[in-house]
Amino acid sequence: METTLRLVSVAVLVILNGFFVAAEFALVSARGTRLEQMALAGSRQARLASSMQGDLDRYLAACQLGITLASLALGAVAEPTIGGLIEPLLEHVLDSTPIRAISGTLGVILAFMIVTTLHIVLGEQAPKVFAIRSPEQVSKLAAYPLELFNKIFAIFILFLDWLTARTLRLFGVNDPPGHHSSPTLEDIRMMLNTSTSHDASEKDAREMIINVFDFAERGAYQVMVPRPQVSTIRDTATTSEFLELFAQTGHTRFPVVGERGVDDVRGVISAKDVLIHLRDAPSDRATTVSALMRPAFFVPETKRIGKLLNEMRRKHTRMAILVDEYGGMAGIATMENMVEEVMGELQDELDRDVDDVRPINDTTFVVDAQMRIDEFNTELHASLPEGDYETVAGFLLQQWGYLPQPGDSFVFNDLRFVVTQMIGPRIEQLEVRKL
Repeated sequence: METTLRLVSVAVLVILNGFFVAAEFALVSARGTRLEQMALAGSRQARLASSMQGDLDRYLAACQLGITLASLALGAVAEPTIGGLIEPLLEHVLDSTPIRAISGTLGVILAFMIVTTLHIVLGEQAPKVFAIRSPEQVSKLAAYPLELFNKIFAIFILFLDWLTARTLRLFGVNDPPGHHSSPTLEDIRMMLNTSTSHDASEKDAREMIINVFDFAERGAYQVMVPRPQVSTIRDTATTSEFLELFAQTGHTRFPVVGERGVDDVRGVISAKDVLIHLRDAPSDRATTVSALMRPAFFVPETKRIGKLLNEMRRKHTRMAILVDEYGGMAGIATMENMVEEVMGELQDELDRDVDDVRPINDTTFVVDAQMRIDEFNTELHASLPEGDYETVAGFLLQQWGYLPQPGDSFVFNDLRFVVTQMIGPRIEQLEVRKL
């Protein structure tokens, strides 16, 4: 009976050791944002675990005290108990052999090895791995028992916490108790994505913040005005010709190009510079834009938007010329393009109010072929795949493999695309019908 009680005690001590190890690693590994969400959902255990993270040093001291007590007790109880079971077996097995005399020593060694294995596997490694893989769940399960243990040994735990802090100060470590690292971008993104608010303004704000996180890592080519859509002006054009182009397009800035066209960008001219010149010399409309243009800012099309935006702010420029691998102009990126990526479409009094998707009836739509794939999928709840293209026109050109003519059609899933307008080789407008 006594041996059975001792074996039960060994099992309990191994479990207790594993509990404190799991609690320690779970509290350190658990994401505070996730615990707070569980608490808001009504979990009292998560609320308690979250508060424990606010006083982390104290509860780590509690876990260490529990581990130490359980380990010492395990060593005191387990080795003699298991040794007492092994020694008679060894004496019987080694009876009438020369090493029978050291059976007691062998029993102690085997008992030590068995207890050490149980302690490492069941009392340390398994709980540790489990806690690291499911830190929030383990934190919840451990919260109430750990809090009870903390209250029972409160005075001793506070002493250990104080002594630890004093020891750290000797080495110049002065972090306050319960210190935490700042939440990661992934934590913030997770909080935003799982927010349950249905308020329209909060949804818009949440979407804008998520866009900010995605924004900086995207390539500039993803927000550029592509080369075929860029309006340029010759360096020999006069201010009078500039005003005509300005009135025609509504754009306020233009790349100034030489005789070789878009691959010969000489600079950038803005409406502001031209108007200032005309204010100072109202009758002079023969001055060429090359005399008023500013230096162009060239960057590779693969440059990250976050870095590009910082450079543009530092150089006080609002337009960048994006260059492809061959040195030709791939397109342009403007401050307005980049702000619209975060805030959504911005329009002023010079912008033409033309929707990319205009419904004809419940199943038929007129679509701007230069509409981006992600925007098209969102607007029409479609599933066009991503690929080596940015626009609906690019997707269709890849599917056709040739330059289409007005009236050509293509069916993808439950959508029929019909080319309704082309400007030169460029697909300008489509009719999209849901089948």
